[in-house]
Amino acid sequence: MNPSAAASDVPLPLIGVTRREAPAFGLAFLYFFCVLAAYYVIRPVREQLGAAAGGSSALPTIWLIVFFVMLLLTPVYGALVSRFPRRIFIPVVYAFFGCGMLLMSVVLGNEPPSTWLATAFYVWVSVFNLFVVAVFWSYMADIFTNEQAKRMYGAIGIGGTLGAICGPLMAIGLVHRIGVTGLLHVSAAILGIAMLVAIALGEWAKRHGRRDANLGDQVIGGSFWAGARLVFTHPFLRRMALLLLLSDMVGTVLYALNLDLGASLFQSAEDRTAFFGKIDLYTNSVQVILQLVIAPWLLTRFGPAITLMAAGTVNAIALLLLATQPGAIWLMVALVVSRSAGYGLVMPARESLYTRVDRESRYKAKNFIDTAVWRGGDVLATQMLTVLKYAGAGIMQLGLVCVGTAMLGVYLSRNIERLRGLQKDGTA
Repeated sequence: MNPSAAASDVPLPLIGVTRREAPAFGLAFLYFFCVLAAYYVIRPVREQLGAAAGGSSALPTIWLIVFFVMLLLTPVYGALVSRFPRRIFIPVVYAFFGCGMLLMSVVLGNEPPSTWLATAFYVWVSVFNLFVVAVFWSYMADIFTNEQAKRMYGAIGIGGTLGAICGPLMAIGLVHRIGVTGLLHVSAAILGIAMLVAIALGEWAKRHGRRDANLGDQVIGGSFWAGARLVFTHPFLRRMALLLLLSDMVGTVLYALNLDLGASLFQSAEDRTAFFGKIDLYTNSVQVILQLVIAPWLLTRFGPAITLMAAGTVNAIALLLLATQPGAIWLMVALVVSRSAGYGLVMPARESLYTRVDRESRYKAKNFIDTAVWRGGDVLATQMLTVLKYAGAGIMQLGLVCVGTAMLGVYLSRNIERLRGLQKDGTA
């Protein structure tokens, strides 16, 4: 064997990427950076509008609207996937949301928006976030194999984390100079870069990827609603949907409580934007350590199931501390821990599991789980929160409910890899 060729297949220390894979890793890293930077630069705007629109009391209505919008868009996305190859439908998705961001900047203007317009923007950003991220990870599962995913997903996730750090920094630094509409323009421009990088990554995969070089030109086919049907009929996909639902319910309760906290502490839109930007900054900074060191070690040594169980256990401990020590500081700490573990550990583990399912499951079923099921969890969580608060539950009681939910997720994660083995292997 050629020594130089053999050396090019040896993973580099820390990031687990071989020299052959370095170009694809760099493109995927930049791609995810742009996707999350485009979202996080406007996320604080969404948060402050949500706080101004009524905080947690308005969330049940908002999440219900988002859920129905997701249900309406699912067959539209399914039609794109069914009729066009990925080299066409992926750029179309990003172009659609980029143009929508520019349109939103015109509609919002620089004046304080009405309640219904603030709600419309909140819904738009929530839909935008889930779709662009879901498409990214479906694409990664189509580009990289299961073995590559275990080595590389943690490091690729750092690209998104850095984007998620830069986004709030840009929001904090620019909001007083260019206003809310200017932040929307920045988001649209970054999303345009993500679209170009996605195209370049597809070209690399066609020439050097381990999967079939023709995947980018192959139409997946199937029906519009095939993804939803697969989720309800296959044990592995059904379990993945349930795990996401449980995780999202915990995250939504913590998010709603922090939304109320921000509304009570700050009066101006700029101050609320800066406050929520700082929470995002703290969260995403912790994620770097998890994605760079902990996630690759857990995934390569123990596998996705143990990684999911470890993340759920850490989350449950933070929630137990909140329940026993209720207060503003522990509420923010619980949110930071929940989010950083969710994106730093759970996300790489979850996404690596999708690399060995068939393409219809990668794009359609996974998209249904990551959009409609996710927002369905938001609806359930906010309704549950409303009922519990009406019954007199405080932070201690809500924290204990979340502890139980997190531990149920730990239990259901224990055999997820065995269930995946029942799903058709899609490594072609």
